Amino acid sequence: MRRWLLRILGLVAVLAAAVFTAGWLTLRASLPEVDGELALAGLRSSVTVERDDHGVPTLIATDRLDLARATGFVHAQDRFFQMDLLRRAAAGELAGLVGQIALPRDRQIAVEQLRDVARRALAESQPAIRALIAAYADGVNAGLDALDARPFEYWLLRSEPVPWQSEDSLLVALSMFLDLTDRTARKERDDAVLRHVLGEPAARFLAPAGGSWDAPLQGEALPPPDIPAPTEWVAPVGASQVAVVVEPGPVLGSNNWAVAGRLTTHGGAIVADDMHLGLSLPNIWYRMRLQLRDSLDITGVTLPGLPAVVAGSNGHVAWGFTNSYGDFSDIVLLDSGEIVDAELELTVPSGDGESFRFQTSRYGPVRHDPVLGDYAVQWTAREPGGLNLRLLLLEQARTLEEAMAVAHGAGMPPQNFVVAQADGRVGWTVAGRIPVRQGFDGTQPTARGAGIGWDGWLAADAIPRVVDPPSGRLWTANSRVVSGEALRLLGDGGYALGARAGQIRDGLHARDHLDEAAMHAIVLDDRALFLQRWRDLLINTLDTMPEGEEAERLVREQGRRASVDDAGYPLVRAFHREVSSRIWSALTAAVRDEAPGVSLRPSRQFEHALWELLEQRPAHLLPADVDSWSELLTSSARRIVDAAASRGPLAEQRWGEQNRVQIGHPLAAALPGWLRPWLQAPDAPQAGDRDMPRVAGPSFGASERFAVSPGREAQGYFTMPGGQSGHPLSPWFMKGHAAWAAGEPAPFLPGPTEHHLTLKP
Repeated sequence: MRRWLLRILGLVAVLAAAVFTAGWLTLRASLPEVDGELALAGLRSSVTVERDDHGVPTLIATDRLDLARATGFVHAQDRFFQMDLLRRAAAGELAGLVGQIALPRDRQIAVEQLRDVARRALAESQPAIRALIAAYADGVNAGLDALDARPFEYWLLRSEPVPWQSEDSLLVALSMFLDLTDRTARKERDDAVLRHVLGEPAARFLAPAGGSWDAPLQGEALPPPDIPAPTEWVAPVGASQVAVVVEPGPVLGSNNWAVAGRLTTHGGAIVADDMHLGLSLPNIWYRMRLQLRDSLDITGVTLPGLPAVVAGSNGHVAWGFTNSYGDFSDIVLLDSGEIVDAELELTVPSGDGESFRFQTSRYGPVRHDPVLGDYAVQWTAREPGGLNLRLLLLEQARTLEEAMAVAHGAGMPPQNFVVAQADGRVGWTVAGRIPVRQGFDGTQPTARGAGIGWDGWLAADAIPRVVDPPSGRLWTANSRVVSGEALRLLGDGGYALGARAGQIRDGLHARDHLDEAAMHAIVLDDRALFLQRWRDLLINTLDTMPEGEEAERLVREQGRRASVDDAGYPLVRAFHREVSSRIWSALTAAVRDEAPGVSLRPSRQFEHALWELLEQRPAHLLPADVDSWSELLTSSARRIVDAAASRGPLAEQRWGEQNRVQIGHPLAAALPGWLRPWLQAPDAPQAGDRDMPRVAGPSFGASERFAVSPGREAQGYFTMPGGQSGHPLSPWFMKGHAAWAAGEPAPFLPGPTEHHLTLKP
């Protein structure tokens, strides 16, 4: 009996090993070919794909269409599932891949009908660009077919990948519109609600245009907002007990800056770029160097799904982006005659999809609001000419002016575009299409009528720009960049507070001679300058509380940086959040009473109003549940200290433990717990936070960091989270991540060739 039992156990072990081996081999079969020769149909001549020890490819061709075809091939081999997610997310078709769990999101996005927008944009594209997109699509499908097995994600989902179409590249571009622009016109809606419920003076105060933290390239910081008089505040102030989080979420945008060659140690202008996005594995960007013999050599980051380097250097000019946060969407008030019924079909792999009805208009889907009524949002992404892939032409730019001309004609999410020229010049402008408003200013919901509406796009020569500034320095960080007429043209779509921009500006002006190392020091600046006055306020408040002695000591000794070992900074940050939330909750209580279905978020500039209240302490705006502003501060400090103490000793609650990396593959959560680490980055503490150059959150932050001088690329640096490959069995799945996490610069250019693949006709 025992012998039979041992035989059965042995057989089970053999079968388990066989299953494991078969699974392992199947997964490995979806790794790309990186050495030898492969045929790629449609090539006019051979293309070389050289990879360094990080898997970063250098593609060398003699024909631009061949280069696009090979780019698609390489993207598909390393990142097809990521590309699939991007196109489906933009089209509202995720449920067709991952099942019913995605139906709620698909309902929200499908009503935008962005696949139709993509098809129209493709049809309107220049013939040369359409040819590049078509060659790229053919390369993608060839790269997918050349894998010995479909990408591992499709095995987990028990589905088959759908071939790539040219229109899908336009959908990938639209996915960036969804991330970086406001299809809901949220700021305009919130401002309108504040005016309706609280009155104009209160709305101007709670959502000011700016204040002391402003750091524009043109103009000055604005004065602090005026506190409305008791007769101007028309609604009662409520209690401060409602749990309303005042932080408006991560700033989807970035830092970038440039310095002229006369300020650098080597005489070349430098661009630094640090794009902040939600982070996952693989990273959104894919590094590449693209070369055409004797005519093109461009290095930077590509977005899988598009055949272009998005940010980088071509040896003549270097460029980077940050989100501009201008006003590029408007609320259109509708009457019943402008609303039509429509129906969409959503599918899931099981076949149990759903058909749902919705209302739409010529401006887009109809939204319903208890304050505004029925309205739609006019949004640049859906407008004719608002989407195109002319950014592809940036690779051909040889001068700053040529680069700006391409940027002004690019149908893309409007971005701050900072560019450097090889001879040392620098410039800033807004890339993307900017609507021209006729008969209204775009700050308030407006019905359309004769002479009222959008009237095409702002002419290139009218788009604001700063070229060769006297200081030799440029900086942007999602905050207001210009003033006066230039600001009127761009509008305010919810600018970030200028704290980050100001810290970068001051870091640039603190140095007379700059190089790439100085750029890297600025991007890693985790000094909490924005919160220093809050730190002082917390120290003064704790000084009046006998039970706050330990917290006061920690904040006095530390609290100046968002560094991993700082135990004072979390207390300062929590105090700011607590006080902000309580005051916002009290001042907007009437909105919740009058429009209970409205989710109202504070303006990013609310900080200016908040500090004025704490400086002047007006009795008529004191929350109803406290007797004085001092009591509000004391009770807030007590709350945050008690909450921290309930978690353990205060000295052990360092910022790095609260700000740990939580980056994983989109499918990681669906795996059993013991398998999840296979698809996740190491859980490690990280320095940085939101209102400082080193922006870092658990799953949000720098999607890349680089600094480069055109023509001096070998002196530049580059880091990004994760690695080149989307495959966990690839040696490049996490290669380079440790350098990003530690804030260590790596070379901008790919390293020596370790793998050589020839794609042949």
